[in-house]
Amino acid sequence: MKKWIKIILLLVLVAIVVIVVVKITAPTETPKYKTEEARIKNISQMVELCTADIHEEWAVKDSIHGKWIVARQTIEGRIRFDLDSLHIEHMGDTTIVYLPPERVDILEDASPRAYEVLDAWDGRNLVFPRTLTAAEENTLKTRWQHRVRARIYHRGYVKDARANAIKSLTPLFNAMRGPEGTDGPVIIIDKTPLGNPYY
Repeated sequence: MKKWIKIILLLVLVAIVVIVVVKITAPTETPKYKTEEARIKNISQMVELCTADIHEEWAVKDSIHGKWIVARQTIEGRIRFDLDSLHIEHMGDTTIVYLPPERVDILEDASPRAYEVLDAWDGRNLVFPRTLTAAEENTLKTRWQHRVRARIYHRGYVKDARANAIKSLTPLFNAMRGPEGTDGPVIIIDKTPLGNPYY
């Protein structure tokens, strides 16, 4: 009786092995995927012309809540023009291009000595001086950013950048043809942007 049980168990084991081998070696059916025609829903591209890079160090002295600070700060900046915003008009065979408003980007210099506090004191409490909090220092840095922007305009960097933009765009647009299909003059006009408080 034990011999028959062993034979039955052996046959069951062989059957299981055969089923596993057949399953592993049997070719699998390639799944069918349904694809649809690709459609582009939105394309957005920004074309920029960078005409000035700014790298400058300057000392700042400022106060908040009676606490004073003197620091040295490195300024990194760029003056760019969004060419997608160019306004183009045609008058006869003449093409008129209006330079768009500039974009002044003031970047934070990541180098270790880009920002250094030279001196700090409390103008109200000389005996037990208070120190600047992180929030107060951030407020001062934001205030300095506005001053840096005004300084960039005051020093003529933006004026030079606009002149450089016209020099760069003139040969490009001179290759254009007029609306009547004939070669015509191209005039690039630098109009001071309205509503800019720095002009």
